[in-house]
Amino acid sequence: MPNWSRRSVLGLLGAGGTGLLRHPAAAQTGDGVLARARKAGIIKVGIVNAASYGALKPDGTVDGLAPTIVRLVMERLGIPKIEAFVASYGELIPGLNAGRWDMIGAALGVTKSRCDQVAYTDPFGDDYSAWIYLPSELPNPPQSIKEMAGRNLKVGVSAGAYGVSLLQAAYSDRSSISIFPDSTTTIEAVLTKRVQIGSAGIVLARQRLAAKPGSFAHVGPLPDDVIVPLSGAFRPRDTDILDAFQAEFRKMKLSGEWEKIVVGFGFDVLAGAKEMTADKACREAV
Repeated sequence: MPNWSRRSVLGLLGAGGTGLLRHPAAAQTGDGVLARARKAGIIKVGIVNAASYGALKPDGTVDGLAPTIVRLVMERLGIPKIEAFVASYGELIPGLNAGRWDMIGAALGVTKSRCDQVAYTDPFGDDYSAWIYLPSELPNPPQSIKEMAGRNLKVGVSAGAYGVSLLQAAYSDRSSISIFPDSTTTIEAVLTKRVQIGSAGIVLARQRLAAKPGSFAHVGPLPDDVIVPLSGAFRPRDTDILDAFQAEFRKMKLSGEWEKIVVGFGFDVLAGAKEMTADKACREAV
């Protein structure tokens, strides 16, 4: 099982643990988002349609890692229904700040710049790149991005992905880097031999292989790649619902329920993931 060596165990997540609620003394005034949502019986949530990461079904219910966790936690907070609004990842934070939704319920990658804009929940899971290749074309796949660049392999990556900057920093010949609209297109570029190796989310790669076994191979996580925690988020001022959400979510982690959800949607439970907090994820973010 993949291991994230930069993580260290933080201890128990109960009331006496370290790195607990971001705002433990937040006043419960009765007029915050939590109180309003409980009274209405519904909360507005921004999500992204992205297969196992999160999706809105035709009947209005949600599926995927992040929305499933959000739905279960909200039910335990006395909010029986979530109203999901589909957006792109780039629209999630502006929509939250504009009041279009009360929470980001997508699998939003934790980055340093975003940590300055939102109050993240503890991570729902982790994402990392599966580096896709055809064994017939690349019998000796690279074992690091540095090696990839040193061999000047033609590489594909999705626009906006964190891998773009990593590749650009590693490659002296940037003409060997091709940027595609999304991971699906990147995989197709490998299959059609436009590039020798390409980056895709590990869950998507596994889904494609399950649908068509043997169509490609992959390596990862590479030691000089980035593993990104995936979290939900609130406006920093909404401490009432943030603290309540964190408390219930941490109970899910301690009980083992969270791990079953993560594995059920095809994600790995990396070393230290159970103990990872929002504060530590932001401290280590890139």
